[in-house]
Amino acid sequence: MKEQVTLDRFEIRLSGLGGQGILTLGKLLGHALALGHGYQVTQTQSYGPEARGGSSRADLVVSSHPISYPKTERLDFLVALSQEACNSYHHLLKKTGVLLVDTGLVKQTPTNVFLGLPFTELALERVKVPQAMNTVVLGAVTFLMPFAKRDVMRKSLLANLPEKIHKVNLKAFALGYDQARRLLAQPIDLQNGEDEEAAKRGDMNLTDIMVED
Repeated sequence: MKEQVTLDRFEIRLSGLGGQGILTLGKLLGHALALGHGYQVTQTQSYGPEARGGSSRADLVVSSHPISYPKTERLDFLVALSQEACNSYHHLLKKTGVLLVDTGLVKQTPTNVFLGLPFTELALERVKVPQAMNTVVLGAVTFLMPFAKRDVMRKSLLANLPEKIHKVNLKAFALGYDQARRLLAQPIDLQNGEDEEAAKRGDMNLTDIMVED
């Protein structure tokens, strides 16, 4: 089991298209990290004018300490589930940040340094439910984040999703976690660049308000 990790500030952007369940993914992740793991978490989100096909993103800032500025500035972890999202947000990654893409939908990455799984294909062919793609992503993200505990994430799924879809989403979550463990690198190294980024950022005291749907 993963040990409890002290975080200064860890910034996540989940991005893709409307209809991919990005906002639900953000809510599940935020719920688990805040109520399950005990971290301070802020969540902001936005989506394009179209319910399906428009851009969609959910941002989370996670810390062991009170968060003075709730919006993302320099990303530690970017999940890009569309080509447009990858192109638009890659420049916001720290040098030590991690890019995770859907290899079936992101054909060209701005860098050769990235992680990828065919999330959409896995949901369609292995889970048999395309709408469970976001839960496959959640499983992979849980493996890659060294401070995220698998059992806590599972409990967040059960607490936030209707009972009638528990079984299929637990299957999708397990698939994503196992695929990441088998095919991707080790979990993210939190020590790379953390002190340098903290020094650059300084002590902000801003009062932006968290937006949540």
